[in-house]
Amino acid sequence: MKYILLIFTLIFISCNKNEKPSIVPIDKKIISSITSDIDLYDDETYIINTDINDISGSINIGGSTTLIIDGAILNFDLIEDLQYGIYLEDDAKIIIKNNSTLKSVNKMWEFELRNNASIDVSNSLLKNHSAVKLFDNCSLVGSNSLIEELRMDNQGVATIDNCEIYPNMQFFFSTNAPLEFPNSYEHVNYLIDNSSNGGWKLDMTNSVAQGWQVDVKPNADITIQNSMDVTLALWSNGITDATLNLVNPSGIATNFTITEFGSNINIINTEVYFINLYLIGNDKLTIQGQKVGNIYNTKFLEILLIDNAELTISDSHVFGQLFHINNNSKLTIHNCLVGSDDPDDPINSEFAVKDNSNAFAFDCEMNNTDIIINGTSKLEVTNCNYDSNRVFISDSGQLIIH
Repeated sequence: MKYILLIFTLIFISCNKNEKPSIVPIDKKIISSITSDIDLYDDETYIINTDINDISGSINIGGSTTLIIDGAILNFDLIEDLQYGIYLEDDAKIIIKNNSTLKSVNKMWEFELRNNASIDVSNSLLKNHSAVKLFDNCSLVGSNSLIEELRMDNQGVATIDNCEIYPNMQFFFSTNAPLEFPNSYEHVNYLIDNSSNGGWKLDMTNSVAQGWQVDVKPNADITIQNSMDVTLALWSNGITDATLNLVNPSGIATNFTITEFGSNINIINTEVYFINLYLIGNDKLTIQGQKVGNIYNTKFLEILLIDNAELTISDSHVFGQLFHINNNSKLTIHNCLVGSDDPDDPINSEFAVKDNSNAFAFDCEMNNTDIIINGTSKLEVTNCNYDSNRVFISDSGQLIIH
């Protein structure tokens, strides 16, 4: 079974095995521990060149500050998805080099770059639930590295050479021609330039994609054709009121059109391996999936509800890399599998009901899944299997078992 989080196949260490250890100039400031949020906004240069195994805070970088991570292993110690990350703005820069590794154990973390910030990654690994997000004329240069997820937002530019990446491409604009992606897990040269549409640019040379994620925002008109291993992310306009029958079986190219989210999405002869779903505002959506025997032909990787959104979903597999119900939202799931069903490659799912939301689960299996309930939220389960040791309740949250 394929997942976003897959084994890194490039052997990049040989590219720099004869490099000498970096000599740190005395004017650089050394960071050796991160036990809470740190703010670097003084236009200086900082360096991390020793391992930090228990990062419990975010790194915030701004101004003309530079952070260099040189031959170090950094591990984020997260309790919840996206609890900590590395955030750059202004003209800040981060350089990651010399066999550095940035990771977490089993929760999502992120880089977020805004307002002309930049990131340079060479001979290094960004892995274990990481995502690099480029906004606002920011840039990434990558060489001989694993960049587990690269999210291309508005005007970002990424130049990739001899890397393995998972491209997550945000389409808030329409494309002039159909999208057609090369095969995953093959070294390819691939350019997709949306600068004429006010969008981003991705330039890959001799690099491998772990799949292709297309996020379609409201008002966009997108066609994807003749492609495999595509994750389709549906972003609503906050006023969706619809019932959908969705089927995306593994390994089979399909054809369908979706217009219910304020966008126009045409899928032609394309395998949609996963669907992501993001609902906001007053959305009310019912999804009828398809289950044949023990096989789910409707598969979601992420589902996010915020601000009073309502979702009812049946006969589907929600892998739940991110499965969050927030801000007075309501979820009902029937006859679904939440989490991984592959004992050899279990994705760690997070099913979170937060901020005065309500969720109801009937006849569901929840495997390899953390269940998080906080605020005044409630999760009611009827005839469901889950690991009680992975239930975390805080504030006035409630788990009600029928």
